[in-house]
Amino acid sequence: MINITSPGAYANAALSQMEQDAVAWLDGFYQLEHLLCTRMWAMKLCPEASAEVKFASLVHDAERNFPGGPPSTPGNGFDDPDYLFAHSMRSADIVEEWLRGRTPAPDEAFIRRVRHLVLRHEIGGGWEADFVQAADSLSFLESLDWITVDWVKNGHYTISEAREKLDYTVERIRPSVALAAALPLYESAVRALDASDEIKVDLKRRREIAGSRSFLLGLSREAEIAGASVR
Repeated sequence: MINITSPGAYANAALSQMEQDAVAWLDGFYQLEHLLCTRMWAMKLCPEASAEVKFASLVHDAERNFPGGPPSTPGNGFDDPDYLFAHSMRSADIVEEWLRGRTPAPDEAFIRRVRHLVLRHEIGGGWEADFVQAADSLSFLESLDWITVDWVKNGHYTISEAREKLDYTVERIRPSVALAAALPLYESAVRALDASDEIKVDLKRRREIAGSRSFLLGLSREAEIAGASVR
């Protein structure tokens, strides 16, 4: 069964002011829930996570909210370097521009470190980047289990082709603690994918609440109504 997020699931995320501003910036982005979930997993995996790790986890896929980037359904495999590098580079550029546009802007060391981690969120490299990558993977399995089903229903991929995304998501994880956490999430996501033809969840509405800052942070009564209507 597809994971159904509760209204206000991230109400207690203890976001910094800059993180709150970033969530407002990305309000309406269908992967906003995934970004919040990635930040949560980064903190679970690494309780001493730096501000840079938390922020990079929160914004790593920002580019997909803006037209002009590589498609999120690549045609040459999910591990295609051309796709991964284009996506990561564009996200890093967009995030850096946003950070430099703040008043006052964060210090240069923070900006450069966040950029480095966003650039490496797909491939890892160094312990902090490995944890960001692992958090991204865990979050995909937990918060975006619905999207592989959506891909199949919309004809982007067959079930076996979409399954490759789930397989790759687990295979790229390096930290052993993250791999252990990933296995039950992977099994659940595979079950949902295999049952694509039987799933009755309103996937259009599921996409909407996944991008709703109000719903995810529990900012209004509207969030409760949205949660009820997705089922």
